This record gives sequence, C-alpha cells and structure tokens, in this order.
Amino acid sequence: MKITVIGGGIGGLEFIRCLKGLDVTLIEPRDRMVCQALLPEYIVDKVDEEEITVEISDFCNRHGVDWIRDKAVRVESDRVITEKDEVEFDYLVISTGARPFVFENTYSLGDLESAKVCKRALDKAEEVAIIGSGATGIECACELREKGYEIKLIEYLERILPSFTSKVSNYVRRLMEKEGIEIFTSCKVIGVNEAVKTNRGKIECDLAISCAGLKPNPLDGLKTDRGWIVVDEYLRVRKNVFAIGDCALVKVNGKIATKTALEAEMQARITAKNIRRIRKGEKPLKYKVVSSIDKPIAFITLAKNRAVMVYKGIFIPRPMKILYRIKKRIVESFMKRYKM
Repeated sequence: MKITVIGGGIGGLEFIRCLKGLDVTLIEPRDRMVCQALLPEYIVDKVDEEEITVEISDFCNRHGVDWIRDKAVRVESDRVITEKDEVEFDYLVISTGARPFVFENTYSLGDLESAKVCKRALDKAEEVAIIGSGATGIECACELREKGYEIKLIEYLERILPSFTSKVSNYVRRLMEKEGIEIFTSCKVIGVNEAVKTNRGKIECDLAISCAGLKPNPLDGLKTDRGWIVVDEYLRVRKNVFAIGDCALVKVNGKIATKTALEAEMQARITAKNIRRIRKGEKPLKYKVVSSIDKPIAFITLAKNRAVMVYKGIFIPRPMKILYRIKKRIVESFMKRYKM
C-alpha cells in the first residue's frame, strides 16, 4: 500500500512521524520545513535558522520516506500530477498549508526566504508599517519596537486581534500603546508606494510588512470553498484522500478549526490513526476540533520575553514572562521531535 503526502510543513511531517512502518512518499519542493511562528523573532536575531528549520532530506532519511522534490499541481483519482511527473497513491494526505496575503510593494513573513529579504530591508529602515493585527502582526510589531523601530500598526477592522475577544484586544492594545506603537484601526489599505495609502490618508513609513491573513495554495482537482479544501468530519476529501492543516476547511459539529500549528499537529495525528484503522477494517474516528475560531488556543508573544495566552477563549494575561518561557519550551520540544 502506497501512501503519498503532499506538503512538508508541520502537518505533513507530523503525519509521517506518526505513521511508522508504511510505504510513504513525500512531495515537497522546499528543502526545509520552517516554523513560521518564530519568524517575527528571526527578523530581530532572537533565533537563528537552525532553531526554526528542519532539513527535509534528514527527516525523510530518518523515517525511511521517499522524498520527491517537486510541486504538486493536480490531484486525480489515483495519482498526483506534479510539475515534472506523476505519483500514484492508494491513500493521499494533502498538507499544502497556506500563504500570506501580501500587498504590492510590501514585505512578508510568509516563509524563510521572504523573512530574509525583509530582515535585510530593515537594516535601512527606521519607520515600519505593519499591515494586519492578527497574532503575527502583533508579534512582529512588538519585536521590532523592542529593537527601536518606530512602528505603525494598521488594521482594517475596528480593533486589533479581531479573531480574539475584545478583552484580549483591549489589553494588548494598551500595552502596545504604552510601548509607543501607533495603532490605526478601521483603516483600509488602498495601496503602498512610498507610504501606505489608506481611507484615512497616507501613513508614512520606510517599509511596510504584510501580516494581513492567509490565502490557500492552489491545487486542482479537489472540492474547495473559496480555495480551501473541503473535508468531512474524518478530514476526508473523498474515501482515500485526506486534507489537514491550513489548506483545509475543517468544520466539525459547528466548530471551525483555527489555522494554527496546534491544529495541524492534531489533525495529522488522527489522520495517521485513521489510515491504520481503515487498513484493519475498522471505522475511522471523527475529528474533534481542539482550537476553534470561537474558542481558540494561542500564545501571543509581546517581545521583552513576554507572552499572553488564550486557552479555549479564556484570557490568561499573566505572569507574562512565565507564559513566554512556557511557549518557548513548547516550541523547542515541538521542533526537536522532527530532528530526532
């Protein structure tokens, strides 16, 4: 039985790690998996490349996986069409992730190479505009402010961290403003040239960084909703095809999964378990959303070795330094497992 995985991000690697002893092929064009949650700290030199990446070749060698360094473009009934070839499968797991929405003439932290370009550009900047105030935008703004940059945070909606409760938003906003970060809410970006042009006028800056949400990576031959791959309560696209992580629209019992590393990891684990169960003739297990949009689980780093936590919608604002250390230990443990 041949199992093919598209995508060597967190979901794909965790699935492979959990599915030991079976014939697995990984289709992935990149040579490294990157922990994107650490890119705001990478651009200010708090972490280096070694700490935030896993070499795909080393991982595949350790787990006996056949790595095809190619990009998947289409899924058919029993094969994946890539840019250079085609790969057959008995079971397919899609974990292609998502990419950031990037405004023209701005930088992004969508991957390591983009972060490197951004990092170099920051050497010549003093004023930085951050477009988008989700967790990545907040973390980026705080890290850069700690380094001495003048920060202007721009949010289209009426409050920052709009996917969290107003209690979280208000607490973080007060802290950021105390640090000297200028915040613009209800502010629609129209374009970016020498300044950020918005519905409220121009916002001057030396460079702008897009942190304005995600969009799906394209993959033909699948049922999608606005580009996100539609799955059932077993994370199946169809009988022998699964989709996990950021690329999938996971909705179970009215709960919509967040697009986070935690969710990708949990979805990967149950998918590995379910393929084993199906091979034994057993019924697969329904997925239970761990971090949902209405009750998310998240750490938000606020620079200066501080973090706050949201657990199932409950806001835990302190002790910030201890919360930061907990987050660091979780991430270090998380990365270590893929290097062993």
